[in-house]
Amino acid sequence: MAPLLLAIAAPLLWGWRWRRPTWQVLVLGVGSWAAVSWLTLLPAGPSLRQSYGLLVVLDLLVVAAALVVRPRRWRQRLADRALGRPLLAVVAPALLCAVALGWRGVIMEFPSDGFVYYATYFGSDLLETVRLDPLRYSAPANWFFTAASYLFGFPEALEPERASLLAALNTFLVMLASCQLSLRLTSKVALCWLTALLFLLGMGHQNFSFFHQIALNGTLPGLALVLAAATPVLGLLQRPGWPGGHQLGQATAVLVVGGYFAYHAHGVTAFLTGNLLIAAAAASLVLWPSRQRLLVSAAGAGLILLALNRLPWHPRLESFYAWPETMRFVHDYRVLGHRFFYFWPSLPVATWEPVFLVALAFSGVCLWLWRSWRQPPGAVLALALLAPLVLLEWWAPFANDLVFKLIEPDSAYRLVWTSLFWISIPAMAWALDQRWRLNSQGRPSRARGVLMATMAGLIAVLAFPLEIRGRPNAFVSKVPHLLTPLEEVRQADGVTIEPILGPLRELCEREPLLKGRTLLSDPYVGAVVGTRQCLAPVAARDITKLAASSVESGQYPGLRRALGSPAALRTWLDGNRVDLVVLREAYTPYVSRIAQASNHWQPDLVASYADLSLNSLTTAQLERVGFRLVRREQGMRIYLKTRAGPR
Repeated sequence: MAPLLLAIAAPLLWGWRWRRPTWQVLVLGVGSWAAVSWLTLLPAGPSLRQSYGLLVVLDLLVVAAALVVRPRRWRQRLADRALGRPLLAVVAPALLCAVALGWRGVIMEFPSDGFVYYATYFGSDLLETVRLDPLRYSAPANWFFTAASYLFGFPEALEPERASLLAALNTFLVMLASCQLSLRLTSKVALCWLTALLFLLGMGHQNFSFFHQIALNGTLPGLALVLAAATPVLGLLQRPGWPGGHQLGQATAVLVVGGYFAYHAHGVTAFLTGNLLIAAAAASLVLWPSRQRLLVSAAGAGLILLALNRLPWHPRLESFYAWPETMRFVHDYRVLGHRFFYFWPSLPVATWEPVFLVALAFSGVCLWLWRSWRQPPGAVLALALLAPLVLLEWWAPFANDLVFKLIEPDSAYRLVWTSLFWISIPAMAWALDQRWRLNSQGRPSRARGVLMATMAGLIAVLAFPLEIRGRPNAFVSKVPHLLTPLEEVRQADGVTIEPILGPLRELCEREPLLKGRTLLSDPYVGAVVGTRQCLAPVAARDITKLAASSVESGQYPGLRRALGSPAALRTWLDGNRVDLVVLREAYTPYVSRIAQASNHWQPDLVASYADLSLNSLTTAQLERVGFRLVRREQGMRIYLKTRAGPR
């Protein structure tokens, strides 16, 4: 764990030793992982492993300088009472959440996205195999996954403990970035803890907690980098007077560069960067009116909308619109005979509604009362614009071309993240509280009481599961997912399948002709073994085949009919280039609690694979078509083709 400790120590020691703000510490720490990756893009540039080796040298120099240069300043720095406030407001909540969730462990349940990241990227050393893409988000793996390989040294075998540490690090980074921004805007320690709480309760996908769904991809470090890079711009908006074009240009450049690197950690962060730039520009026009800048901004926005309008509709739009009403998130309306689509990220158990609707309500109140504030906090105005901006991108004609032309509609829910609700809600609540603290008689105002009740109600809705007639309603809580023990998902986290990898690799070494051929197994086994052995699975995790009724016809077309005769079975196996068959001898009953709550996949999907036609294959049937039993391992049978088919 030396690279991990060094990568954390270097920016922290640099920041504390030379009194640098937390956002600079984050930009140095997280941004350096992205920056060194681009060295590999230079002509005859170093490999990824060499690039990270250079980062180790630089980190060592930073640590040595922080510890050796004028060491007496360390005593003065540690005795500084001003250090206690950021430690309590920023470091403490981030560290507490990271340690608690990392100690509990990350849940990786097939067929969730987290399982895919775990099985695909962390089962091999990416530093030797990945070449990054310089401009587009189309590389085999982004810099976050290569940085994870460097920091944690992921081995060939999957290790849940290392994945949990990675998730804890990502949690720490995004919490640190969020809390430092909250402290910068409000100067309130309690609101920093509220920011962390809202992130835990409200962040995620549908009603997955973020720790189940996105903690093992680049979303969280990407968010951390954007939030850190946005701090200078939002800080300038807090000033009462025009800061000057030079300072504003520098701060904007920091956000754009940080956003570009974050985009290559996860593409969704590009929308956050864009929306922050739009909101900051709009807020600056309100704070420091300028006819010239208003005309330039309006012309730029018009050109962008016109360019979007000329793009074709996304090819999958109509298919999403045809979904059953209970699962549909694409709708339409007509104005003057013209048909317009709109998006709402509501599934039967989605948890976007509470936080997003509260953010919208607070935004509306803040914007309504804006002109009457004596000292308007400009950064709060920018944050108040984010939620309405997201609504425009979902609903407003032409503006929502972003959703229906640039993004797949089923991914447009991610724009909710760009509202930064876990930061904007506490910041707007603080601003409203400053106005409503006392009424004209010097007593606590009724409006302030409504504000406090709204915040308490939001936390209660997010924290406690609510059910209607035995089914979870739209405001189902993420807390049960955060408290789910790892043992509960053991039948779907790959641990029981992992031992089969050893025998498969032995067969690959002994039978070199197997390389490039395929392996027949159920999708769960195929997803676990993946590409970590020489055969390609016939079926693995397919996002469009998450119900048992679609697996047989969608992933094994024709197999059930082929079982009727040895000739037909042989033809099917040869047509799919199958040289190895792996069959499970028994399926343990298992029902996923997360799937039950989210409707994202069939709750008993893994157990239902027992009914697949391939599990009716017997040793005698396979022997008749040229396969022989070569190994029994951990409740699984491995059959090898005795005569390889044509290649």
